[in-house]
Amino acid sequence: MTVYRKIFLLLAMLLHGMYATSAVVPVLPYPQQVSIGPEKVDFPAQLRLHGIGTDALMNARLDAHWKLFAATAKAGAGQPTTVNLVLLGKDKGADALVRQYAAAGITTIGQEGYILVMNEQYRFIAANTETGLFYGLQTLKQLTRAGWQTALTIVDWPAYSRRVIFDDISRGPISTVAYIKEQIARMAELKINYLSFYIEHVVQPLSHPDFAPENGKLTIAQIKELSAYAATYHMQLIGSFQSFGHFEKILSLPQYRSMGETSSLISPLSPKARQFLSDVIGELCDAFSAPWFNVNCDETFGLGKGYSKAYVDSVGVAKYYADHLQFLYDVVKKHGKKIMMWGDIALQHEEVLDLLPKDVIYLSWEYGDQQNYDAWTQPFAKRKLEFMVCSGILNSYRMFPDMVMAKANIDGFYRQGKRDGATGAFATIWDDGGTYLFSADWYGVYVSAEKSWNLDTANTASFDQRYETCAYESSNGNYVKALFTLMQLRALPLTYNLNDQLWQQKILPDSGKKLILNNASATEALQIVNQAEGYITAANPHSHAADISALQFAIRQYKLMITTRLIIADVVKKYSASTHMLREQAVTVVTACADTLHALNERYKAAAQWFQQAWLQENQPYWLNVVMQPYEKKSNALAALEQQLRQAVVQGKLPPVNRTRLNIMVTDRTYFKNWMLCGPLPVKEYGVIPGFLYAPSKEEDVPPSPGDFIHYQDKIYRWQKFPSMDGGIVDLDENYHYKGGAAITYAYCQIKTDSAATVKAFLDAANNAVLYCNGIACKSTGSGTAREVQLPLKKGVNHLLIKLVNNRQAPWNFTFRLQDNIAVTNHKHKYQLNAKSTKYEVD
Repeated sequence: MTVYRKIFLLLAMLLHGMYATSAVVPVLPYPQQVSIGPEKVDFPAQLRLHGIGTDALMNARLDAHWKLFAATAKAGAGQPTTVNLVLLGKDKGADALVRQYAAAGITTIGQEGYILVMNEQYRFIAANTETGLFYGLQTLKQLTRAGWQTALTIVDWPAYSRRVIFDDISRGPISTVAYIKEQIARMAELKINYLSFYIEHVVQPLSHPDFAPENGKLTIAQIKELSAYAATYHMQLIGSFQSFGHFEKILSLPQYRSMGETSSLISPLSPKARQFLSDVIGELCDAFSAPWFNVNCDETFGLGKGYSKAYVDSVGVAKYYADHLQFLYDVVKKHGKKIMMWGDIALQHEEVLDLLPKDVIYLSWEYGDQQNYDAWTQPFAKRKLEFMVCSGILNSYRMFPDMVMAKANIDGFYRQGKRDGATGAFATIWDDGGTYLFSADWYGVYVSAEKSWNLDTANTASFDQRYETCAYESSNGNYVKALFTLMQLRALPLTYNLNDQLWQQKILPDSGKKLILNNASATEALQIVNQAEGYITAANPHSHAADISALQFAIRQYKLMITTRLIIADVVKKYSASTHMLREQAVTVVTACADTLHALNERYKAAAQWFQQAWLQENQPYWLNVVMQPYEKKSNALAALEQQLRQAVVQGKLPPVNRTRLNIMVTDRTYFKNWMLCGPLPVKEYGVIPGFLYAPSKEEDVPPSPGDFIHYQDKIYRWQKFPSMDGGIVDLDENYHYKGGAAITYAYCQIKTDSAATVKAFLDAANNAVLYCNGIACKSTGSGTAREVQLPLKKGVNHLLIKLVNNRQAPWNFTFRLQDNIAVTNHKHKYQLNAKSTKYEVD
């Protein structure tokens, strides 16, 4: 080699290094190794794919995928050209050429990796398998779509061999077959290789066709169709069926009620239940394509407290649970598959891990942003058991998924999982609450795709830019700006944690009732929403416009909710003032209020129409009637109030505020809206309060968790979550519709504080209500139903319990708040006082 040649190569290498560090390739997930050259190279959409070492069928399959892309892509840069698809190990000459570019990388790409070379001299994708060639084409597709025009070499392989999206289709939205196919195609471009679903009751097996909703289900034939379709995209579908807890939907049907251990647990000891599970799981195992089957068995609330309590007490919860899993293990194994199960119960009772077969695959889930994830990895890792880490993209009881939490959770959990030996990464998408569009979830899906393929944190800074390029063919950044501006609502009291109670709350009291309206932080929230709306309006997507529409709707829904509250507060003020005005002036004011309510109602009708159409673009009709109820209730309430005001104007007499649906207390005080309730427990006579604290039995006489049971007078009573829809008025009459005579209900919440303090609390309830703090009855002062209570709080978590007796002469309700100078935030029934740092909770 001449001196000049050596100098030229040295300069080329230096230039290559400069280019390699100065640009980010528009690819997601980001490749493991990227080298960018100095020369310009065309990336046309029209390609001739030439196979080396491939067979005709493989060539046809890969060519069909590219042509599907090219048919809808922009022309791309340059004239049609040839790209070679090299199946390694079939042609020595081709292997030698690949080795020149990939060097040692050729041994690291495995079964799914690939090598992509595009320069003036060579254009090829090389891989060990058809899957690797397919993934190389996905990268080339993204480069072409983005208008990339520079030579490069990519050597790429996945961090995790199992990259899974797990979609909840049982809590409301159940996708159409057509939309699932769209999901498969879009996820495959992100190199996701497994898709699974959370299934409780929305499948229709041939053996038991009667439990699936008629207007929302997947048949066995449809599952097989989807499995075959996924295979063309190098994806497999992982079967799933909830096989222990969360069984209330099927058990609510008369023909299956006898299979229940409780109202929500199927009985492991029931022959009928075992046959049912064997039949259904068997059919689903045969229909889903992946080699595993997920029996779920998570969150078995009330385990050991049902009909088999005596038996469970004799053998222990761990063995009872493990025996049922062993039965399910045998069913799944009979159909040639390996069992998967959620890991939460095994982590609560670690002896389960030692009782089950060693080839069980545990799905360890945690959806929060934790400092470390040892608690969710080490129990499996130290026993050398196979486990996968399961992150969360949480819609659960939110107005929009918390993408700040999801991004941090995915990054931290996947990295630790890889270090601790996890064999796969799940991104779970939960729809508790049931009012969600999958189009709002895609940012989280892309984050999971990125991190399950490439764990290098150096790529984090470029993610949002690459996301907009790959998802929307846009570079203005406005979707991401709008998204994370909206996420600022997490911190405000009114919109804390993006909780959907803001949407579920009544905007007007029911006739004859009262409502509390607290608009603290509403103005600040509206400023955030307006800023987010400005960004999303300026987004300019060239693909996947439904994502932008979903975020835009969420922003405008927030705007509608916040402005509604401000408008209602203003109408209350104006109407109250009008009752003291001269008639002509009052007529003008009240008519204007009615006009305002009419215009507001039109906004709700328009929002309802948009959401219904968007729902049916993705989902089957099932659950849509439930989703639409808040729109209908709000619209009807506004229409009724408008009519009431116009009628008053016509009649020439304004009724007092407390006789209208404007009987609203507008306040900046924070009333506790979320409780856990247990009752009504019948007592011998009115005013009698049972002597026990939480439950009659010593075993159950402890602070409750959601789903816990107590046994009282030979009946089972369940602690249930209760959110007040009236701004903090807990209306037990409305909740229970109890007609059984004298009774008592227990209301429970937790109060966490960073330091011990005695604070003032204000309880408005029946005279004989009793409030306990950490098991000790609190003294109160005051007359009538309104009392001031000194609440002795210790540092940490405090347990608050109120015993509430009904009264034949008075409404059965209560309100509770603390002194005005205490800042209160909450996640469900767990309240935090004067928090020094914000800890956002998962569901």
